[in-house]
Amino acid sequence: MVVYLDGVIGLNFLVDWLLLLGVNRLSGYPPGMGRAAAAAFLGSGYSGLCLIPCFTFLASALWRVISLGIVCMAAFGMDRSAFRRGTLFVLLSMALGGLAISLNSGHFMGLILGAGALALLCRMGFCGQLVGRKLIPVKLQHKGKTASFLALRDTGNTLRDPVTGEPVLIAGPEVAELLLKLTPDDLRDPVKTIAAKGLDGYRLIPYHTVGSKGGMLLAVRCDAVEMNGKVGRKMVAFTAEHFPGGEYDGLTGGV
Repeated sequence: MVVYLDGVIGLNFLVDWLLLLGVNRLSGYPPGMGRAAAAAFLGSGYSGLCLIPCFTFLASALWRVISLGIVCMAAFGMDRSAFRRGTLFVLLSMALGGLAISLNSGHFMGLILGAGALALLCRMGFCGQLVGRKLIPVKLQHKGKTASFLALRDTGNTLRDPVTGEPVLIAGPEVAELLLKLTPDDLRDPVKTIAAKGLDGYRLIPYHTVGSKGGMLLAVRCDAVEMNGKVGRKMVAFTAEHFPGGEYDGLTGGV
């Protein structure tokens, strides 16, 4: 049987790319197609090197683990979610391997269709809710400054502007520092901050949480809010407390 190097590289690229997209879907993260493609390119390049006679030592278990770590870092970064998503990537790869063995087709197209089926399952069957959450990319623009972060879609978040009744996006202190140059201390006492700094256009949004008496959040209508592919002006409130886990820096409602 003749094995063509370009065919192996192309096959591995498509399979890894589809699996990485599936991992992000199952984990509730945005697809990240470009980053997944870059990671898949690294993985397919490694598979091609293993077939070159002077690089066959790369096929050992040690180098396989190293290459897997490099692919996962390229696709998922090095935050707290990387290990979990990397583990899910390994499990999906094993599932695809089992599918290929059960099909016993021996054709490249069968593997590609199998990887596509797994990616479709992640997208259509689970809808990114296997872990009970979805992270949404958000980009804020205000007075020439820009802040990009991930926001957790929280169906229990019902915070609304008491004047207009519209849903309010909640952002963490890192976003406030980057976008508004406000510190956590400024956010903890928004009434004092507005009075002391004479902030023009800022608002106070009342909030209540379970087991808390509630309070006020400093809010402002940003010039542009890009979320879920839509751009518009939206009220954004800022909290002084960091969100747990460090995987997201905001909360948005379930609608």
